[in-house]
Amino acid sequence: MQDTTIIADDLTGALDSAAPLAGPARVVVATSVAALDRALEHPHDILAVSTRSREIPAEQARARVARVLASLPGGIRLFKKVDSRLKGNIAAELSALPDRPLLVAPAIPDFGRIVRAGQVSGFGVDTPIDVAAALGGRPATIPDTLTADNMRAALAAAAPGTVLVGARGLALALRGDQAPAPVPHLDGPLTIAVGSTDPITLEQVAALRAARPDLVHVTAPAGVVPPPPNNAAPVTLIQMTDGPETPPAQAAQRFAGGLAPWLDRAGTVVITGGATAEAALDAMGIDVMTVAGEILPGLPCCRVGPRSIVTKSGGFGTPDTFLRLAAMTEGARAHG
Repeated sequence: MQDTTIIADDLTGALDSAAPLAGPARVVVATSVAALDRALEHPHDILAVSTRSREIPAEQARARVARVLASLPGGIRLFKKVDSRLKGNIAAELSALPDRPLLVAPAIPDFGRIVRAGQVSGFGVDTPIDVAAALGGRPATIPDTLTADNMRAALAAAAPGTVLVGARGLALALRGDQAPAPVPHLDGPLTIAVGSTDPITLEQVAALRAARPDLVHVTAPAGVVPPPPNNAAPVTLIQMTDGPETPPAQAAQRFAGGLAPWLDRAGTVVITGGATAEAALDAMGIDVMTVAGEILPGLPCCRVGPRSIVTKSGGFGTPDTFLRLAAMTEGARAHG
């Protein structure tokens, strides 16, 4: 597999686009631009980096992508990871990339999120989204990608040196016929930290609460997390909720700081939401990770010290995602 660098605008995106490539390739992720040089020192075939630029001004976002490009060796394939619903500073970040052909394919066909006639539609998309409009006028090939076969065909037709612009669906096409990494093992207890307010994640929270009366559900208004009790429950969900008006970045930092004592005693940590994942890993002192594989489709898993860390983009997963993760950790305990 050709050496590839994935440049994503948030951490969950960097991880979920890199994770399908684990197994056939050694995959290393830098949680920020500041960690990129350290990540480059690790043996790798696939390098992913979060520029943390989804919510910042466009010119700053462009500068961060340019800084990444300036640090990379020559001769590698570039993959600009974008949100599959085209959120963020996409046009500004693309403007920092080399003047090469672009293949833009944000679809994730196995999640039912497709591109047809230049528009993203399907799962989690209420109104079709025009792809070309998000590119800031830059010329690009935008193929119909309704299926994984469509995605592989588009990739095969791309000229050498083409910059790939897409999400998990395009990463799966890059893997081709090579087998993915085995599903990682998860230990309990499980702590789920939810900073996302995406309706898909909220549906997952509701399903877990309805099915698990033994769940410890902790709310964190505006990111304020109460201290943990003495004993860890088998499954704990800590959810940031509305509170006194607080800038999102400040709430994420506060939430991450409060999470630390809860996460320290978990065997498996699940973090939902890009800003939450970045802040939580910062609080844990983690800036470079090796990806073990996917625990579920779209949910990358990294082993860091004694625990597994799973991240989930807000718009990913089925309603029973959290329930399935709980069953995995409890199955590990039963057979341990």
